[in-house]
Amino acid sequence: MRIFIGLDGGGTGCRAQAELEDGRRTPVTTGGAANVFSNPDGALHEISAALTRVHADAQAMLPQGEVLAPHIVLGLAGASESGAAQRLQHALPYRRVHVLGDIDISLKGAFADDDGIVLAVGTGSVLACQRGGRMQRLGGYGFVLGDEGSGAWIGREALRLALHAHDGIGPDGPLVRDIWHRFGPLSNLIGFAGTARPSDYAALAPLVLDHDRAHCPMAGGILDRGCVYLLRAIRHLQRGAQKTPVAPTGGLGPVLLDRIIAQGGAYLHRVAPKGTALDGAIWQARHSAAHKETHS
Repeated sequence: MRIFIGLDGGGTGCRAQAELEDGRRTPVTTGGAANVFSNPDGALHEISAALTRVHADAQAMLPQGEVLAPHIVLGLAGASESGAAQRLQHALPYRRVHVLGDIDISLKGAFADDDGIVLAVGTGSVLACQRGGRMQRLGGYGFVLGDEGSGAWIGREALRLALHAHDGIGPDGPLVRDIWHRFGPLSNLIGFAGTARPSDYAALAPLVLDHDRAHCPMAGGILDRGCVYLLRAIRHLQRGAQKTPVAPTGGLGPVLLDRIIAQGGAYLHRVAPKGTALDGAIWQARHSAAHKETHS
């Protein structure tokens, strides 16, 4: 019997689950934000705590007295940019740990070994295409330099419009008034921006979506600008294979892909993901263990 553990960590929180070799799974364990790029120490704490809990749950499902070292795959926001893999592998008390980007496990969860594109939009945004066993990634460079169309980007754009209205160089409207009602005087908004993390900005995205549903043109304009970028990214990944299916993931992926399709992207072949990013991490843990066994 072997234990396979997958963990999906991002700017909003992390989720971990173990699967035994016979297919039985533990309950999903949740934890706090685990972005190893923007907050490496906090991420390590949350990852370690989640792995400890889920490993204990898996051990409880085994015959009494049996102790097994798990095969672990971590799919983490910021892992590809930060070089965090080696540091995490040394810091965690497990021998078999593979660290991947969050988009890697999203892609495997959505398509396993099939061809396809993942549009992963939550606190951040990143896309990836798998075709013929090869992967191409696009975006996902973090809130400061990228993450266009993401929840954090949407929240920041809303605050920017509020400041333009305050300075008299941009229009007023329901979204702007709601933002000022929420933050109060200018000093509060500036203070927020001085300490806010991407997840804090992303917490404003539902407000923008609500105002868009109420036909606020300012809210709609923010979402449309994000969708223009995302559609351009999808088309770039589809070069040479225009019918490559697209699976949306994350809290905003389905909403924004629906918007793209409704506004002229109806030719996109949208599909539902086969599974979650957490499923992809567990799938990859099984695959890595089998690969190591075959080549040992």
